[in-house]
Order: sequence, then structure tokens, then C-alpha cells
Amino acid sequence: MKTEICMPCVRVTDAYASLEFYERCLGFRKVSEHRFAPGLPLCISIERGELRFLLTEHKGDGAFGICLYCYINDDVDEFCRRCRAAGVRITQELEDMPWARDFGLKDPDGNILRFGNRKEKATL
Repeated sequence: MKTEICMPCVRVTDAYASLEFYERCLGFRKVSEHRFAPGLPLCISIERGELRFLLTEHKGDGAFGICLYCYINDDVDEFCRRCRAAGVRITQELEDMPWARDFGLKDPDGNILRFGNRKEKATL
């Protein structure tokens, strides 16, 4: 049986530049890319573990500045340190919340990503 997944569209101005950021700074990898015709907007599918996003230049695929919350299996403190060392703009320092220990960052297009380690008795 196939697993159901959600692939949010992350609006970007330059999909290749965003891909470089997501790969180098956040540990994602490119899965595929699609463009309907030369010169038209590009869409790149990326993944990191079970996280999957579409980096899209398509104006109709969403707005800049969305917030994505990502539960990760990696140690969130170490992941935050790696992000900071890679020059990522941290917008929320590591914090213990009722549902997770997490932190937030912004990608080059102003989209907000929050990464956290889920707590066993999470309230969210």
C-alpha cells in the first residue's frame, strides 16, 4: 500500500537558488523538476527524510511568507547549530514548547520553517 503524503508548495523567486539553500543548509535533496515549456516557471520537488516540498516559481501556487512546521528525527539542537553555521537566518531560538523543542528560520524568500523534536505527550 502506498503512503499518503502532503507536499506543500513553497513559493520562491528562483527555484535553483532555493534548491541550493535547501540542500546546503537544511539537508534536503532534489527529487525532480518540471517546467511546462522553456521560459516558463520552474517547480522542483525536494525531500529530507519524510518531509517533501515543492519549490515553485508559479505565481498561482501560493504566497511568499508561509510557515511550515516540520517534526524531525535528528537532534533539533544539533540541527539548529548546523543551520546557524551554514549562515541560515534563525528567527526563533531553540525553545521548549508543550508539543516540541523547536526553532524557526527564514529561507531566502522569507518563508518560515520551524523544526522540532516532538515530545512524547505532545499537546499539538
